[in-house]
Order: sequence, then structure tokens, then C-alpha cells
Amino acid sequence: MRAIFFAFACLSFSAWGQSTDTWTLERCLEHAFEHNLQLKQSQLGLRQSEIATLTAKGAFLPNLNASSSFGVNIGQTIDPFTNQFATDAIQSSNVGISSGVTLFNGFQNHLTLRRARLGLELAATNVEIARNGVALSLASAYLNVLFQKEFLDIAKLNAEATRRQVERVQTLVDAGAAAESDLLDVLAQQANDESAAIGAENGVTLAKLNLAQVLQLGATVSDDLDVAPPSDDLMESTVLPINADAAVAFALGSFPDMKAAELQVTDAYLGLDLAKAARMPRIVGSYSMGSGYSANRLEQIGESSTTFYEIPTTTPGVSLTAPVVDDTGVTFETMSFQDQLSNNVNQSIFFSLSIPVFNNFGIHAGIERAKVGVLSAQLSKALTAQSLTQTVQTAWADARAAERTFEANDKALEAASLAMDNAEARFEAGAISALEYADARTRLDNARINALRTEYDFVFKTRILDFYMGRPLSL
Repeated sequence: MRAIFFAFACLSFSAWGQSTDTWTLERCLEHAFEHNLQLKQSQLGLRQSEIATLTAKGAFLPNLNASSSFGVNIGQTIDPFTNQFATDAIQSSNVGISSGVTLFNGFQNHLTLRRARLGLELAATNVEIARNGVALSLASAYLNVLFQKEFLDIAKLNAEATRRQVERVQTLVDAGAAAESDLLDVLAQQANDESAAIGAENGVTLAKLNLAQVLQLGATVSDDLDVAPPSDDLMESTVLPINADAAVAFALGSFPDMKAAELQVTDAYLGLDLAKAARMPRIVGSYSMGSGYSANRLEQIGESSTTFYEIPTTTPGVSLTAPVVDDTGVTFETMSFQDQLSNNVNQSIFFSLSIPVFNNFGIHAGIERAKVGVLSAQLSKALTAQSLTQTVQTAWADARAAERTFEANDKALEAASLAMDNAEARFEAGAISALEYADARTRLDNARINALRTEYDFVFKTRILDFYMGRPLSL
């Protein structure tokens, strides 16, 4: 679809003026693709899918967490670092790191990663769908400006022709060669033509405002907004295919709408696999290492001395001695924080196994919901194919009807032009009244408007069909 977008953006236009305010369709598309809010919203969805993919990859890696705590215990307790009862207020702190990794969970991590990558592809497809919608809306608004400008040109030509007739009839009336009623009829026609010109100018203004809104420009910008006209051989380059089969085949095989529907079916099947994986056992490994500090842990400062004194006895040959410990130089201080951290290091490794046996039908319900999701995605895909087929077939039928209507209106315009030439010659010769002349003008105006309207309608609908066929578009 990227090729289609570039083809759509590279429409060829003939040079028309040198105003810097003239917008080509290519410039309009580039601006819309950069500033359109719907496109930006879809691109945010793409960014979210990228984040989800990163998260799914991270599930294969072990986590790593650090912890630290500090507290004061008041009242009798067992000091975890001295294993002694303590009744005084004790300050203590702990530090540690821990890590865990899922060793097996029924391949849920693998399925989640596949689903995340699929979501990334789906988000990119949704961006393409949004770009298609913007391109079609912009083409419609652009062609409407062209049509309204052409309609305004016709209204101005009619007003100028009527002005010349008013001058001519006024001269005849002044010379007494025409009745006053003829002048009044022509003046009424002039008023109608001037009103039509004003209405056409309003139509151009509204069409430009609509284009500016699609481009998301300010309302004041629309006053200076102008568009480049199509090439002179517009109708020669407009060819309607014999039937819609080729367009339907291309759309079903290449359009992002179908690709998105297929990706959603695949995503639904992955969701079903994930729901079934919840029945599998789960094995998790973990490791932790920590240490701590207690203000109640003391260490001896200095050394005691021991002397032995002989104890006199009444038994011959027997001597007794008694030790006397001198600890007057011995003191106790709280062991330093660094030493305690070094001495109190502890490590642990654990493996845990979890086997789902019964969880209130939660897993069963999840599997059933996933099955319904698969059926829903399949139906959505069929509906998308049906809708796309009908849209392309309708586009071909509309283009075919517009072609036949244009051909008929083109013949009607040719006949009305000949009739107008004849009426103008007869009016100048005084053979018909101003009212009959005005009727001929009205028929010519209607024929011009119908021919112009059906021409642009045929061109636009044919370009839409070309869009569905994947052909390069041009105006």
C-alpha cells in the first residue's frame, strides 16, 4: 500500500499560475500525512505495540531487585543477628539483592512475544488504513474545489454574456427598436446571473474551507487557499475497466483492511494457545543475597588475663590450682556497620513448582472465551472481505453509471449550445422575445452544470476504482 500512497501523492498537474498559495494534490497529501490527527493517533498505537514487544522480550530475562530497610525495635524481642533477648531499643538495618526467572510456564512467554510482534505488524497496518482514509477524503475535497471553481467560471461567463445583452437591448430601447419589456426581461436575467455568480463564489469558499479543514489548517487560511487544476487531457486519461473483477481481486489480496483482518484471526489463535498454556505447570527459580546490622551486636575490646593460684591441701602429693581472671582492661562496643555487613552475609537459592489443579473454572472459562474470540475474528475477516468486495463493485457500478450519465449530459450540452447559438441569433434579429432567449440560456446553463458535475463525478469515481486496483492515480 505504500506504493499506492506514493502513486496517489505523485499526481501530475499542469502549470496554472505562479501563486505561492496554490496547493497541488501532492502538497496536500504530504501536509495531511504529517499533521492529520487520526494518523498521529494510529502512529501512537504503533508506538504502544513497540513497547509491548519490548516487554514481551524482557519476560525471558531474570529480574534483579535491590532492597534496604532501617528500623528501631522497642520492647523485648530476639535480635536476629545475636539470637539473644533484647529489651532495650535496638536499631537495625538490612540490605539485599534478589533475582528470579521463569524457567517454564507452558511456553506462555514465547506465545506472548509472537503475539506482541503480531500486534506490531497489525498497528503498522492500521496506520496504512488510516493513510488510505485520509488520501480518499482529501482527494474528494480537492476535486470538489476544482468543480466549484469551474462552476464559478461558468457563472461569470453567463453574467458577462447577460451584461452584453443588457447593453445591446438598452441601445435598442433607446433607439425605439425594442420594447421596454424586453429590457426588463434581460435585466431580470442579469440579476439571476449575478445571484448565481455570488452563489458560486460561496460554493468555492465553502469548498476551500472544507479542504482546509481536512488539511487541518486555520479557517482564515482557506481564504488564500488555491488548488492547481488537472491536466488538459483529463478525460482522455480516464478509462473505465470492463468489469470490477480485477479490482476486487487486487483489493482482497493487497488492501490493508484484509491484511488487518487476517492478522486479527492469527492473534485470536495465539490468544487461544495462551489460554490453554495456563493449564501447564510453572517453574520459577530465585536467588537472594543479603546482610544486616544490629546495634545490639557487641565485640570485645582488649584481652583479659588469667593467673593461677595454688590451693593448699592436706593430702600429701596433691596440689590444686584456681584460675583468677583479670578483665579490668576489657570493654565491649557495638560492632561496626561494615564488619557486620561482612559477617552477616547470607545467600539462598529456591526453585518453586506450581501446578494448576482447580481454580474455580477460571482457566476453562478463559479457553472458552478465546475460542469465541477465534470465531469472532473469522467472522470479522469474512465481513471485511464481503464489505470490501461490495465497496469495489459499487465503485465500479458508480463509475459506469457516471460514465453513461456524462456521455448523455455531454450530448445534451452540445444540443443546448447549438440551441443557444440559434436563440441568440434570433434574439438579436428580433425574432424571439427576451423571455424565450432567457429560457434558452437557462437550458444551456443547466446543461453546462450537469456536464461539469458528471464529468468530475466520473473522474473521481474512476480514480477511486483505480485506487482499489492499485494503479497509479493521475489527474
